[in-house]
Amino acid sequence: MADKVVVYLKFATAGGKTSSVTINNPRENVTLADAKAAADVLVAQQVIEGSDSTALTGFKDATKVTTSTVELA
Repeated sequence: MADKVVVYLKFATAGGKTSSVTINNPRENVTLADAKAAADVLVAQQVIEGSDSTALTGFKDATKVTTSTVELA
């Protein structure tokens, strides 16, 4: 069995929509504070843009998703 773990960072955009970034293979003990700190840097440094090339205006939330895959025998 193989597990895939991702963290989704969700942002508000200047256009009033939301945009998200997926982080593959985050460290096991990542916290909301860690995610928010990383998101704040992305917003402050304008590293990425949202859909339609709109600026990210702030961090909304973060979720950690684990997906298990089992090969059928």
